[in-house]
Amino acid sequence: MPHAADSGRPTMRDVAREAGVSQSLVSIIFRGAPGASDATRRRVQEVADRLGYVRDESARSLRSARSTNIGVVFQTRQPFHSEMLDGLYTATVGMPNRLILSAVSEARDEAVAIRDLVSYRCGALVLLGPRMPEEELIELGGTIPVVSVARRCPSAGVDWVVSDDAQGMGLALDHLVRLGHRHITFLSAPVSPGGREREHAFQDAAETRGLTDEVIIARGGMTEAEGVEAAERILSLPELPSAVIAFNDRCALGVLDVLVRAGVDVPGEVSLIGFDDSQIASRKPILLTSVRQDPMSLARFAAERAVQRMSPEGPASEPRGTILPVTLTIRATTGPAAG
Repeated sequence: MPHAADSGRPTMRDVAREAGVSQSLVSIIFRGAPGASDATRRRVQEVADRLGYVRDESARSLRSARSTNIGVVFQTRQPFHSEMLDGLYTATVGMPNRLILSAVSEARDEAVAIRDLVSYRCGALVLLGPRMPEEELIELGGTIPVVSVARRCPSAGVDWVVSDDAQGMGLALDHLVRLGHRHITFLSAPVSPGGREREHAFQDAAETRGLTDEVIIARGGMTEAEGVEAAERILSLPELPSAVIAFNDRCALGVLDVLVRAGVDVPGEVSLIGFDDSQIASRKPILLTSVRQDPMSLARFAAERAVQRMSPEGPASEPRGTILPVTLTIRATTGPAAG
């Protein structure tokens, strides 16, 4: 009976010994290279499955002249990032590219998450909502193929895929205006990835619709806690806005919680719109009206760009950006303006 390596993990040598073939032939079979009959391939795979042999992808990458692994940096507390990860796994089904995940959390910053993926020798990076300064993002793109999701970048060395904030803000404001709203507050998050772009999109949409003198941009944020703080400031005002558009769904949830607890009727007194249309927006009793980004399309374009960046042809000489359309999902938190 063959024995595994001292670590207890079956090796390629164990598979070769049990199958009665050379280790080099086993390597050929696992690489999908020609040189083995179908019958031998089946026998070796059956032995590998029985022994519980799993290929060491990290070692294989180190031996390979070109890694095809795609490193993904995401944030642990962003529901939309979870949906993006699902989309990336779906987009890479059938591809030879393996996803390597590296999380950003309160205990682990973005620089560490990226450094770990680079040290793993990933062939390209997909960054979900990168927060680093633009010059650092451009510098990173000069050392490894990078695709930025939800944040634009002017460098030819960095691809980016974003949702159409201008279209989203236009849809949100048109919906509110049709309901009779004029005094509308936007809760911005200018330091977040894409925050300035979304704020400018709101300003432009308001100006186009003749609302510049009636809308307000106030400090919001990306989290429920920041939404809570924003709502408490709104409640301290002499007059409530008739509608609020939050930077994202998490911020909107914080606002909704405070307003409901304070006895404010949503949407009877204040209508509320989020952004992302993440899974939490559709849950009862929340049923949040929200601008819907398409995580599957964002993920598909990001994966395709990552693979293209790893191709022998190399990066294009011009910036490559993609803006994807959005829609508005209308639920229970928007209604006719009071009075």
